[in-house]
Amino acid sequence: MNFSVGADVEIQTKWKSNLLGVDFDFNTYKGTVVPNPKWLDKDFVSIRAAEKNKFFDYPINYIHKRYIVGHAFSEERSNLRIFKVQSKSSGKTYNVTSDNGHVFCDCVGFQFRTKCKHSEKVKSVL
Repeated sequence: MNFSVGADVEIQTKWKSNLLGVDFDFNTYKGTVVPNPKWLDKDFVSIRAAEKNKFFDYPINYIHKRYIVGHAFSEERSNLRIFKVQSKSSGKTYNVTSDNGHVFCDCVGFQFRTKCKHSEKVKSVL
């Protein structure tokens, strides 16, 4: 499965869930494919949620490809733009994604706080 960055997708997953007292749990995720953070391997798909998850309030869902049982792509493409921003303190380069007014960064700070210096810098330019 190859999910191109910027594509609007709907992904259905199935995974064994003994925790919830059922044999299998089925979920559907809708959103836009964004680049994976550097700490995540290529076996995952990262999507910016189109709507809030019923259990968690995460802006990005990380889905392992082995749990995907179905997917559909939208015909429309979003206004996805990717910026490379270099950190002043560490010198590392981060990918900051802008999609229809929403800005996301692949740094660890953004994953925890949904805000970082890199994303703020891109917001100020836009």
